[in-house]
Formats: sequence, C-alpha cells, structure tokens
Amino acid sequence: MKKIVLMAVLAVLAIGAWGQSNAVLDAFLDESRPEADVATSLLLVAQAAGELPEDATADDGFAWGLDASFGKHVAKLAPEDPVSLGLFYLALLKTFDIRGGLMFAAAGTPRYAAMEAAFRGYVEPSSLYYTRSMPPYEVLTGITYVLEDVEGGRM
Repeated sequence: MKKIVLMAVLAVLAIGAWGQSNAVLDAFLDESRPEADVATSLLLVAQAAGELPEDATADDGFAWGLDASFGKHVAKLAPEDPVSLGLFYLALLKTFDIRGGLMFAAAGTPRYAAMEAAFRGYVEPSSLYYTRSMPPYEVLTGITYVLEDVEGGRM
C-alpha cells in the first residue's frame, strides 16, 4: 500500500515538475495502457529537459529521439512499441548529461544505463531487467527522480 501511495505522490510531483498538457498525461496514464510507448516516453524526457515545447506531439518526441546521441537504439523501434527500461534510462541519463560509471561511460548502451539507474536508486534492483517494458507511472517516476537530483544539485 505504501508503494502505491508513494507512486501516486511521485506521479503528481512529476506532473507539476514541468508544464505538460493534461490531455497527453491523461492519455499516457490511462489504466487501459499497461505499457508506456517509446514516442510518448521520449517526448516526456525531451520536455522535462526543455528540448521540446509543451505543444509537441509524441511523433515529435520520437523524431527527437532518432536525432539524439542514443538514436541508433530508437531507430530499431516503432513509435508505438513499448519502451524498455534500458532505452528509457539511456535517453534520460544522456539527455540530462549524467555521467555514470566506467561501463556506462564507455559503452553507453541500454543495459549499462539500466544498471546505472539501479546504482543511483532510480530502479529497484529486483526489477532490473533492461529489456522489460515499463508502465507509464514508472516513466514519470524516473523523470521525477532525475529532476530532483539535477535540481537538488546532486548531479
């Protein structure tokens, strides 16, 4: 029960962290969607970093991801595919220019991004499968954790 309350609070904080449209977030958090899609997840990462405007679409987020330094991993997917834990944290850590450990810095792959996220406490180690898909609330929670660290001066 505590986890559910914590996740709800974090989701509310994530929504307030940047001026995202309620319609996009409502559709993203719709309970009929068990998995977050690549395009919307990348859109939220880009908007949290201030790299896309508030009125951008999910397609804009996908195009942004293709042009980013991690674009070769995005190019293998379709916009509506579920986002994997590894790809999401690769996009998030690279976008916020978070330097990680030696292997993440050297390889910069989704696998090492997920491991870096677990090391930093963003992901519970028991759910550290870099290929697993993420539910929408977990995407917002991950963005919230990174924003708190960046804005709190811990990065």
